[in-house]
Amino acid sequence: MKVSYNWLKEFVDIPVSSFELAEKFTLSGLEVESIINTQDACFDSIVGKILSRQPLPNNLYLLVVDIGKKQLSIVTSDYHLDIGDKVGVAQAGTNFNGIVRQKKFGKYISEGFLLSASELGLEETSNNVFVLDSSFEVGTKLKDLEVFNDFIFDISITPNRADCLSILGIAREVSIYYNKPIKLKECQIIKEDNKFSVILDKDCPSYIASNLKVNITSSCFDIRQKLIKCGVRPINNVVDITNYCMLALGQPMHAFDKDKIGNKIIVRNAFKKERIVALNDVEYELEDDLVISDDKKAIAIAGIMGGRDSQIDENTTNIILECAYFVPERIRKTSKKLKLSSESSYRFERGIDPNLNEYATYFAIDLLKQYANAEVVGITKNITKKAPIEVTFTVDEINNFLGSKYEKKKFYQIGFEIKETPSNLVAIVPTYRIDIENMEDIAEEIARIDGYDKLPSTKPCMSINCEPVKDKKDSIRLLLKSNGLFEAINYSFVDGHLLSKLTNSSNLLYLKNPLTQEQNCMRNTLFLGLMENLVFNLNHNIKSVALFEIGKIFDLENESNALGIILHGFKPINWYTQKNLFDFYDIKGLFEAIFGLFECNIEFKNQELAFMHPKKTLAVYNNGNYIGFFGEIHPNVYDIFEIKFLKSGVLYGEILIDSFDRFKSFHYKSLPKFPIVVRDLNIVVDKSERVDEIKSTISNFEFVYKVNLIDVYDMANKKSLNFRIELYSQEKTLSDEDIEKLINEIFLSLKDKFKAAIRGKENGL
Repeated sequence: MKVSYNWLKEFVDIPVSSFELAEKFTLSGLEVESIINTQDACFDSIVGKILSRQPLPNNLYLLVVDIGKKQLSIVTSDYHLDIGDKVGVAQAGTNFNGIVRQKKFGKYISEGFLLSASELGLEETSNNVFVLDSSFEVGTKLKDLEVFNDFIFDISITPNRADCLSILGIAREVSIYYNKPIKLKECQIIKEDNKFSVILDKDCPSYIASNLKVNITSSCFDIRQKLIKCGVRPINNVVDITNYCMLALGQPMHAFDKDKIGNKIIVRNAFKKERIVALNDVEYELEDDLVISDDKKAIAIAGIMGGRDSQIDENTTNIILECAYFVPERIRKTSKKLKLSSESSYRFERGIDPNLNEYATYFAIDLLKQYANAEVVGITKNITKKAPIEVTFTVDEINNFLGSKYEKKKFYQIGFEIKETPSNLVAIVPTYRIDIENMEDIAEEIARIDGYDKLPSTKPCMSINCEPVKDKKDSIRLLLKSNGLFEAINYSFVDGHLLSKLTNSSNLLYLKNPLTQEQNCMRNTLFLGLMENLVFNLNHNIKSVALFEIGKIFDLENESNALGIILHGFKPINWYTQKNLFDFYDIKGLFEAIFGLFECNIEFKNQELAFMHPKKTLAVYNNGNYIGFFGEIHPNVYDIFEIKFLKSGVLYGEILIDSFDRFKSFHYKSLPKFPIVVRDLNIVVDKSERVDEIKSTISNFEFVYKVNLIDVYDMANKKSLNFRIELYSQEKTLSDEDIEKLINEIFLSLKDKFKAAIRGKENGL
């Protein structure tokens, strides 16, 4: 969330600099990712006033702009500008991120350019010139204006701190840090008259509908600049005020054009296949989603986005101002299903203050009266107040939990009302703090505010077994990390609906009380988590991914340990390697290395498996028992994860690591006393013959130390295999006669078993 330092000061006095405040935010759990100094973005620009406007060819306009000491001719394409508008000017010869140059447009010369909000560092992209406040004096440097002497914090708000998704919420934090009171303006209370009918669903316990007459114009400069600094684009005064209230107080609001809807508001479940065109001009099909409706049709998707047919435009004169509280789970479910999110849904689905909507309505109406000449026609209130929860604890309980030495008076400084009983303290938790539920939350709150760095360091009590432990999983981790793979750790809870698309849905273990619907099932494969890791990396422009995970998988009968490996993209490169993609043989090599650790008797077989490519996958067997698979995933899986345009395939493999032989005790051999002899054997066999069976046959001969396949050459109906054989005797140096005899015996065995021929002699030559 973006927060303006100047706007924050309107809610609370801040006794420290912006950078000191940013450090305090970060240390207390509100991570400040960046700080933008808007003054730095102004450079040497000044305030100018448009004196005249002349159309030119190619949709351009020639403006005469007064900058105080002189007048400039400036060419622009912005047709929104009017005579009398005050704008930021970067004149030729001055510095604006470099020296500004004159530019020629046909026979006209532009002696500078006018500044957009993005050029002033207020937003990421802008199409139009940023119009300044009419009260600014011509010729004044922008960096000398108070509005540009500001800092914008980009704060990462964790999901549990929905109360901080507003200027007021951040101000409460500052109030607690420095013991400063919140400055919240008093608003005129408006009595209910129920002239407008409102019918509510149980998932909307509070709803206020205010009928107002308004005058639609552009917003004042103060509101526009605050919205832009916080990442919201201005539209008109009414819509901007609803967004202003949302950013200031954390209460999303919406305004309907009253003349475009019926005579009542109904909050209900959508009818089956009911459709609505939202403000983003996209039509959505609804079913059992919460909607705002009139007596005929849906006019908004509750808590997410209004409908196009009831939107405010320049001809609007009567509005219905909506201020409501929706059950967060309903908003999140619809947002995820429709893949539609907004600033409103971002707040509603995390949970807003259920008791805020009445004050927020009065706050908005005061602004509408001031900036839209609003006149209240009527107001209908359906409000269900929520009582604050109470958390009981003792000082000793908190100190024992944290290892701290806090005194009782410290608990009066965490922003909650504290009541004392003879034996306990009771915290009255404000309704906007939906994350505080128990003693542990109170302990976290006091540690957070005081500073985690102030908690004393304590030594953990533990027992250490110094005997060496040979752990299978640690051995696998060490091997894979040494081969350049990174370890991933994912939740065991996954989306059952997504998992059923990939695996056998009849054997899935569903949870009775899941945390979310996206975590309603225990995984029966590590594939889903690793695939989501891959998608996350691809979406962040990381094109090479090599990950593994060791974790539990589950079905209806048992749980077991599994290893998953996923590879995609380019292999790590250095000065002597080519830029090569991961392929089938890379993941096969990793599997062979793992089984080599444990001296397993393994066999690879062709077998069709779920979500894997039928022609590019091998199943793995150990002593006849299935223990895993590896290969390339099926291209259909790319559509499920919305990664359709990959330049190379995704390789995946999985092993049931409890199912194969544990490795034997290590036995040590002395270093070779006699030289190792290397010979290459190049044979031709039918394409159907398996390389692992040929290697096994060679390895069974006496004196054979190692066998590696170093080259394969495809022929018409056959294949040429080049094996490098290392020979070694523990008793003597092998003579040429011994070597020739052994190689001849190996070849005769291969000829008899596999119909092998020496390369070059396969046709009897």
